[in-house]
Amino acid sequence: MKKSAIYQVKLQDKEKYFECSDSDSILEGGLRHGLAMHYECSNGTCGACKAKLVKGDIKKIKHHDYALSADELDNQEFLMCCHAPSSELELEVDLIGDVRSIPVQEIQIKIKNIRFINDEMAIVSVRTPRSKTLQFMAGQDVELSFKGVVSRYPIASCPCHGMDLEFHIRNLKDNEFSQLIFSKQIKDKDKLDLTGPKGVFVLKEASTKPMVFIAWDGGFAPIGSLVEHTFSLEMPNPVYFYWAYPATDPVPYFDNHAKSWHAVMDEYHYQTIACEFDRSNKNDCHKIAKQIYDSLDHDIVNQSEVYISAPGEVLIYLGEFLLENGLNEAQLIASPI
Repeated sequence: MKKSAIYQVKLQDKEKYFECSDSDSILEGGLRHGLAMHYECSNGTCGACKAKLVKGDIKKIKHHDYALSADELDNQEFLMCCHAPSSELELEVDLIGDVRSIPVQEIQIKIKNIRFINDEMAIVSVRTPRSKTLQFMAGQDVELSFKGVVSRYPIASCPCHGMDLEFHIRNLKDNEFSQLIFSKQIKDKDKLDLTGPKGVFVLKEASTKPMVFIAWDGGFAPIGSLVEHTFSLEMPNPVYFYWAYPATDPVPYFDNHAKSWHAVMDEYHYQTIACEFDRSNKNDCHKIAKQIYDSLDHDIVNQSEVYISAPGEVLIYLGEFLLENGLNEAQLIASPI
C-alpha cells in the first residue's frame, strides 16, 4: 500500500502553516490544525470553502456539485473540501476573524449517543448533517431544543472535529431539558434543533503568555474545548488546568480525559481541587471561590491568560480575589455556567 505524502501548506499574508496529507482534503487538514476556515457542508455543495491557489499543485479527490464560475477558475480558485495537496502549497484564504463574524445558525442535529457517566452527568454526542456543519469557535455555546423545551449548553468539543459535537449535561431538577435526558425521553437517534453559536469565551490565539484554565465541575465542557484547541493549533504556551469539583465525588467526572492531555502537550500541569459542596443544598459561593483561589499558584496565575468557567457567583468572587492579588483585568477571560 502506497504511503501518503505529507505537504506543508502556507496561508499567504497570515504567517500560518499546516501540514496536510495528499489523501486528506485541504479543508480537513486546516481544521485539524485549529484554523478557523469558512465552510458549511464539507462535501462540495455550498462553495463556502473557496480558496485561491497561489503556488503549488493540488489534486481533486472528490466530486463537487458547486459550480465555480469561469472567472473563479481563471483566478485559480478551488474548493478546499474536494482537493488535496500534491506539492507544497501557498494559498490565499479568508479565515474567520472573531466571534462577531460567525452568523447564528439553525441546524437540525441527530443524537449519536448518550453516555451516562453516573446518575448526575451525561455525555451527549450529536452529529450535524453533512450539508450543514456548525461553524463555531472553541469555548462557545448553543441552544438545544427538543419539542419546544430549550436549554443552553457550551460545546465540549473542538471545532476541528467538524460535524461531531459533544455536550456535558448535568442532571438538574430545575432544568426541564436535562430531565428529558435523564428520564430517557430524549434518546439515541432523536433529532434536536440547534441555534448558535453564542458567547465570547474564546482563546487569545496570538498570546504568548502561559494559559491557566480553571473549571468548576461541568465548566470543564468549554474549558476542554479551549484546551483541545490549543494543541490543535500547536501553541507552545505552558498550560495549567485546575479542575474544582465537589469533594463528595471521588474524582472529577472526566478525570482520565484531563490526564490524557499530558500525552499531547509538553508543558501541561493538571491539578484537581476538591471543594466542600452539597448538590442538594444552597452553598456558600464565596467559600468555594476561596477554596479554589487558595489552591492556585499565584506567581504563575499573575503572568498568565486566565480562563474561568464557573457558576456566576463563584466566578464573581474568584475574579475579585484574583484581581485584588495583582492579576491584570485584561488577562481574565470568564464565562458563567
